[in-house]
Amino acid sequence: MEIRQINGITIITTDERLDAVSAPTLRELVSEAIGQSKVRLVIDLAKTQFIDSSGCGSLVASMRAVLKNSGDMRLARPSPQAKTLFELTRLHKVFAIFDDLGAALESFPADS
Repeated sequence: MEIRQINGITIITTDERLDAVSAPTLRELVSEAIGQSKVRLVIDLAKTQFIDSSGCGSLVASMRAVLKNSGDMRLARPSPQAKTLFELTRLHKVFAIFDDLGAALESFPADS
């Protein structure tokens, strides 16, 4: 996983799998980002081809942590498998999901 900043927005790009092995890494990166201040966060799922229940759990935990610290979070570029998973689990109603990274970045208010 990699973490970077664009215009004050933190972007975490996940690996090919978001599962029980990689989920703790995502939670650590989100905790680091939150520690810096009120975070605007995008989880970029472009490389992720597989998400299991632990991966979903880490996304939900990340969202809760971000919101608890007055931040905001988006998901970008989910694979077809991820989209289906989010719909089956109704997480598409919880997360703001964007097919394009640029659209996810632009969705944050300019004054945040």
